[in-house]
Amino acid sequence: MGIQGEIFEEFFRKLSEDEAIPSSIIEKLKELLESGEVSQERIFEVIKRGYNDASND
Repeated sequence: MGIQGEIFEEFFRKLSEDEAIPSSIIEKLKELLESGEVSQERIFEVIKRGYNDASND
């Protein structure tokens, strides 16, 4: 695993430890990273949509 992979692995591990962050957001962020379509706007959309969905449940 390269340095970028290690950074993202640590990033997602830290997010997972934060109980305030829904796991659905973390999964969508991982999917976004895997798709290669990462941008500030897309990350914001995922987070915003995830919190809206979580508050509706």
